[in-house]
Amino acid sequence: MKSYDITSVCNALMDVLIETTDEDIKHLGLTKGIMHLVDSDRQREVLKHFQSKPKVTELGGSSLNAIRTLASLGHKTVFAGMVNDDEFGTHIRERMKSLGIKAYLGGHNHESTGTCLILITPDGERTMNTNLGASRLYDATHIPHQEIAASHVFHFCGYQWDTDDQKSALKNSIKTAHENNTIISFDVADPFVVNRNRDDFISLIREEADIVFANKEEARLLFNTTPEDTARRIAETGSIAVVKLGSDGALIVKGKEEFRIKPIATKVVDTTAAGDMFAAGFLHGFLSGRDMAICGKIAATLASDVISRIGARVSDEALAAVRKL
Repeated sequence: MKSYDITSVCNALMDVLIETTDEDIKHLGLTKGIMHLVDSDRQREVLKHFQSKPKVTELGGSSLNAIRTLASLGHKTVFAGMVNDDEFGTHIRERMKSLGIKAYLGGHNHESTGTCLILITPDGERTMNTNLGASRLYDATHIPHQEIAASHVFHFCGYQWDTDDQKSALKNSIKTAHENNTIISFDVADPFVVNRNRDDFISLIREEADIVFANKEEARLLFNTTPEDTARRIAETGSIAVVKLGSDGALIVKGKEEFRIKPIATKVVDTTAAGDMFAAGFLHGFLSGRDMAICGKIAATLASDVISRIGARVSDEALAAVRKL
C-alpha cells in the first residue's frame, strides 16, 4: 500500500519576479530566456540594478512548483529540500504547511535560503538568475527514504544535479524508489542544465526514469536531433516521453503510441513555471489513472493558465477546470 501520491527532492527557493526590458537584460550581460547560476554577490548586484522596480515574491523551485500545484489538486505530497532559518526559509516552511505538503526542510545557517530572480520581458519570456544558497548543501543524510518508498511517484528535476552531495542524494533517492516500485519522474529542467550534464541525463533516461519531461530545446540538446525524434528515443527506453513544443502544443510518446496535444490559445504574460505546471498537470492525470491524451490536456490547461499572468501560480478557475477533466 502506498501512503503518498508523490514525493520530491529538489531545491527549495523563493522566487522574486520583476517586469523588465530587453535593454536591461542586455545591460546586465544576461542571455535571454535561460537560467543563470550565480553567487550571492552577483545576485545582490542584479537586485541593486532593479531596486526601484516593483517585485512579486512566490514559493519557487521547479519541483516545488509542481508539488504545490498537486497539493492544491488534493494529492498527498511530500517535499524535501534545504533552507536557512531566515525570513525566506520561514516563509517557505509556513507556506508548505498551509498547503498540506509534508515538508522535510533541513536547516542550514551558513548559507541563506536560495533565491531565483525572474526577469520578465514584455514578450512574456523569463530570464532567471538563481542563487541556490542553502539548497546546494542538501545531501544524502536528509533523504526521506520512508516517504519515497511509500509514494506512487518520485519526482525530481535537473536543477538539483549541481553538487556532488546533491547528486549523491538523488542517486540514493532513485535507488530507494527502484527498490520499492515507486515510479520515477524526471524533468530535465532547462537547456543550461542539459548543456552541463548531457551525458548524465542520457544515462538517467536510459537506466532510471519512467517518465521524462523536456521542452523542445532541451530535447534537441539531449540527442542532437528533432524534439519528435528525441521523444521516440526516450520511449524506446521504456519511459513515457513528454515533450513540450511551445505554441505547437506537446507530444507524448508511450511505447509505439504517440499523442499530439493541441496548444491552448493564450496571451503570454509570463512563462515562469510553464513547464513545472505542465508536469504537474500530466502527473495529476497519471496519478488519477487517466489516459495519455487526457493527461496531456490537463497539463496544457495548467500551463496555459500560469503563463497568462505574472507569477508561478495557477488560478482557482484552472484548478476547477482540471478537476472536471
